Amino acid sequence: MKQNMRKRTPLAVLLALCLAMQLCVPAAMASNRLMRAGDAAIAQIEEEEGFRAEKYSSGGKWYIGYGTECGAEDYPEGITREEAELLLMSKVEAYEAKLNDFFGRYDVTPTQGQFDALICFSYNFGTGWMSGTSDLVKIARGEKDATRLEVAHAFGEWCHSGGQAQAGLADRRLQEAAIYLDDGTRAAENEFAYLIINMESGTSYETDFAVYEIGKTYGSFPKAEKLGYGFAGFRTSDGKTITENSIVNGNAVVTAQWTATSYTGKTYTDVNKSDWFYNYVMELSEQGIVGGNGDGTFAPNRPTSTGEMLKLVLLSTGHKEQKPSTAHWASGYATYAYSMGFAAQNYSDYQLDNGISRLDVARFAAKALGYGASNTTSPFADVNDGYVTALYEAGVFIGTKVGDLTYFYPNSSITRAEVATIVYRIYQLSSLDQKQKIYYKDYTLDVLEGVPTNTYNQSAFVKNGSIMTYNDPSVRTRVGIDVSQYQGDVDWNAVARTDVDFVIARVGGRGYTVGAIYDDTKFDEYADGAARAGLQVGAYFFSQAVSVAEAQEEAYHVLDKLRGHEITGPVVFDWEVIGKSEARTYGIETGVLCAAANAFCKIIKDAGYDPMIYITDYAGYVKYDLSEVMDYPLWYARYDVDAPSFYYDFAMWQYSSKGSVDGIKGNVDMDIWFIK
Repeated sequence: MKQNMRKRTPLAVLLALCLAMQLCVPAAMASNRLMRAGDAAIAQIEEEEGFRAEKYSSGGKWYIGYGTECGAEDYPEGITREEAELLLMSKVEAYEAKLNDFFGRYDVTPTQGQFDALICFSYNFGTGWMSGTSDLVKIARGEKDATRLEVAHAFGEWCHSGGQAQAGLADRRLQEAAIYLDDGTRAAENEFAYLIINMESGTSYETDFAVYEIGKTYGSFPKAEKLGYGFAGFRTSDGKTITENSIVNGNAVVTAQWTATSYTGKTYTDVNKSDWFYNYVMELSEQGIVGGNGDGTFAPNRPTSTGEMLKLVLLSTGHKEQKPSTAHWASGYATYAYSMGFAAQNYSDYQLDNGISRLDVARFAAKALGYGASNTTSPFADVNDGYVTALYEAGVFIGTKVGDLTYFYPNSSITRAEVATIVYRIYQLSSLDQKQKIYYKDYTLDVLEGVPTNTYNQSAFVKNGSIMTYNDPSVRTRVGIDVSQYQGDVDWNAVARTDVDFVIARVGGRGYTVGAIYDDTKFDEYADGAARAGLQVGAYFFSQAVSVAEAQEEAYHVLDKLRGHEITGPVVFDWEVIGKSEARTYGIETGVLCAAANAFCKIIKDAGYDPMIYITDYAGYVKYDLSEVMDYPLWYARYDVDAPSFYYDFAMWQYSSKGSVDGIKGNVDMDIWFIK
C-alpha cells in the first residue's frame, strides 16, 4: 500500500473547517483524544469490500472503488485503485469524527484495535448502531463487562439481510470482533465459529444466529418450535447431524430436524387427530395450560368465557396461577389482570361467566404479552385497532379471507378451539421471547424497552370543526394552538372566547444552513397578549442544534427571552428534520441529538419551567432514541389521521396545521394536551 495515499487532513485544518461551518468539535477531539483508523483497519476494509473499477448499484444507491458511495453520473470512465483509496480515506475520516465523538460523550478511551474494529463495522453498516440498546453499544460504551464470546456475538448479530442471517456478513462481523479483541483477525478463524439456521415457514425461532467457541461442545442451541413436532437437532448442508453435545469445529449453516410429537398426557373424546385444532389443544394440554371438562370432553365448539380467556392468556404469557379473590374460580385472574393494566375493567363474577369478544381478547392478549398498539394500517376490513394489528403482525391473529378482503369479526365470540390456536401462538411468542417490531415506512424497528407506549383509545377522539376532543373520563384535556410571527396580528381576546385553552408561541430559531440564532418578531406581543386574555402560555424554539453546546446556547437564549413573561405552559425543544443535504443537521447521529435535547431540557427545567420535546414520526422512530430522553414529555405532530397511532406515549398532539380560530387570520396549528 502506498504511504502517500494515506495522508490525512491535518488536525488544525479540521478544526478550522469545524469553526467555519459552525460545526461542533467532537468531545474526543476537544480533549486531545482524537484517534485515527490504523493501517490494519484500512487494509481490512479493502479486503472486505474488494476493488471495483466501475460503479455499481445496490439498494438504490451507487458505489465505486472500495464500496464508496457516489453519484449515478460520477466516474463515467471508472476509477483507479489510487483514486479509490483516496475516496475510501475521505469516507473513513467522516467515521473517525463520529466515532471519536461517540467515545468522547461516554468518556471512554478505546484501544487501537477497538477503534479500528468499529471503523470497519461502521464503514459497512453505517453509524446507526451507535444509538439504541444493543449489546455492541453497551460494550463499546463500557457499560457491559463482556467475555470474549459475548463480544464476538455482539458483533455477529449484525449479520442479517432480508430478515435472515447471511454467512458472508457473519464472516465479516467475526473478523471485526477479533480485531476489537486482539488487533488482528486470527480469533475469527481459530477461536470463534457461527451457527446460522435456515428459517422455515411454520416454525418459530428464538434467533437464527449464534456464536460458539471452537473445540467445545455447542452446549445449547437457540430455541426452535414447530407445532406437532419435537426438535431433533440440526443438519448441515453436507448432511451431518449436530446436537448440543457435538464439538464445534467451524462455521455451520444448518436446517432444523424434527420428529412427530407423541402426546402422552390427557386425551379428550371430542378432540381427534383429524381435527384442525388437534395439535394446538394437545400441545397446550401437555403444558398444563388448557384442560377439559369432568366428563372427558374438551368442548371445542363451546364459546369461551371471559374467565377462561383471562386464565389461558395469563398462563400462556408466563404469569402465575391466581387464587380466587371471590367465590368465582377466575376472580383472582380478573383482579390480577386489572391491577396489571391488561384488562380495561375488573370483571364481576357474573361477567366472568359471559362470553368475550374477539376484540377484547386481542387487546388483553397484546397487553399481557407486553405489546403496544401497532402504528401500521390495519389489515382487516372490519376493525382498525392497533392491538389487533400488533397481534396480526406477530402471527397470532390471521383473520378470515372473503374475496379480496380480510375480516376479523371483532364483536364475535370465540370458541374454545379457536382459543387454543390463539393461546398456542401467544405461548410460542412468550416462550421464545419474541419481541414486538415497529414497522415505519421502510424501517423495521425493535421496540424500545421501558419506554411508555401509546394507550389512548383511538375511538375516543372526536373532531368538531377545528376542535379535537378526547372522550375518556380518566384523562383531562386542553385545546391549544401554536403560533409564530407568520400568524400576523392576533386578537387574543377573540381567541380566548373560543374553545382554545392555551397557546405555545415561538421564541425564535436557528438557521438550518449557516446556523445563526434568530428571534421571532411577534413573541413578546403574543406571550403578553395571550396571558392578558387568560390563556395559558408556553413557548418553543425551532432548533437546528448539532451539538450539546449549541443546544445549551439555545436554552439560555430562550430563558433570556422568557424573562418578564407569564409562562406556565411547556417550553419546547422543537428540533426538526429538514431533509435537505445542505442542512447542517443532515445525517446527525442519534446520540448527539438525544444529548442535545437533554441538555436543552435540563437548563429549562432547572430554571423552573416545564420542558417538552417536539417529535414527528420520523424523528421519533428514526432520529431520536426515545429511551434516552424519557425524563421529558413529548409533543407529537401528525395531521393526516383521525387518531394518533404513534407507538410511544406522548403528552400533546399537534393534530392539524390548518385550523381556524376566531381572532387569527388564516390557518393555525391546533393541539390537544393530555393532562394525566
